[in-house]
Amino acid sequence: MAEITIAPGRCWQYSHYVGRQGGAGTGFGQPIGVALGKGDVMFVANRGGKGRISKVTVGEEFVREFGRAEDNGEDKFEWLTAIAVDQDENVYAADEWMHRITVFNTDGEVINTWGEHGDGEGQINGPSGLAVDSDDNIWVVNSLNSRIQKFTKDGKFLSGFGTKGSGEGDLELPWGITIDQEGDIYIADWRNHRVQKFNSHGDHLMTFGSGKKTGVSPDGGTPYSHTFQSRSEVNPKDLNHPTGIAVDGDGDVYVVDWMNERVVIFDRVGEPVATLRGDASGLSKWAQLSINANPDMEKARKRVKNPEIQNYFRMPVACAFDRNNDRLLVADTLRSRVQVYYKDREYMDPQFNL
Repeated sequence: MAEITIAPGRCWQYSHYVGRQGGAGTGFGQPIGVALGKGDVMFVANRGGKGRISKVTVGEEFVREFGRAEDNGEDKFEWLTAIAVDQDENVYAADEWMHRITVFNTDGEVINTWGEHGDGEGQINGPSGLAVDSDDNIWVVNSLNSRIQKFTKDGKFLSGFGTKGSGEGDLELPWGITIDQEGDIYIADWRNHRVQKFNSHGDHLMTFGSGKKTGVSPDGGTPYSHTFQSRSEVNPKDLNHPTGIAVDGDGDVYVVDWMNERVVIFDRVGEPVATLRGDASGLSKWAQLSINANPDMEKARKRVKNPEIQNYFRMPVACAFDRNNDRLLVADTLRSRVQVYYKDREYMDPQFNL
């Protein structure tokens, strides 16, 4: 039975997952970004190996992959970090090592590259998050200089904001970005352990999360250990290096709490209403194909102690919300899959309120 997460006036129901470990074709390698195309299509950025982009459907149909250049080339990736899709289904991919944005058409052909390395206006330094606004402008998170910049789809600089620091409105190694229906911008402020909301001019509007990092081991270097727990005991306000972020049409904000290995859902006024820990029961269609082709894999699965831990997120990085179909996609990075949840409106009824 699918897992159901209920919060006052809203509900999220696990649907299925897409993916399996693989270096090509019907497999993902450290999926670090996910973006929505038209219809049932999603694009998945794979950081593992030499980097590539998978075009698949949420219904687990493989369409194509691209960006697998073996040598030097304008479609070569070094450290792929994020992808975004514009209204024409062109795909924008950020590479933090090469400090550039590569643009593909929906068939995976390179149509442009842009980006000049540096810290000046319009220059790029360690791009991570990408977002496309309603005018098809491209917003780029410059992680290494803690700035957010807006470009035309052809790479012409338009504006920017951001100051390195820990005060209100400051940023410290930001990562993810999303834009709501009013044009306001949400930034995963990675090293400050919070999410900040700005208007399109860069004015600070509000902060999500306490900014208090918790949940690490005594040495401070490893994620919170909740291997056998279905829900994290860490206060949902206490984010630990948040990375991905999305917002739905109701104003609920989804934050990938990277080192706490969960997704925290906040309401529009910044209060946490639910957390998702990962619910990937069963096998994806692609994984089942592997099992069918190799019976030894099924025997190995049966020998695993505490198999339920495989259902949970393992260092997830990114998420996207499909507002047309009310579904959340979470890039479950070290599990090499994308977990899919529905915001189930059949349960959005007062009788289900907590």
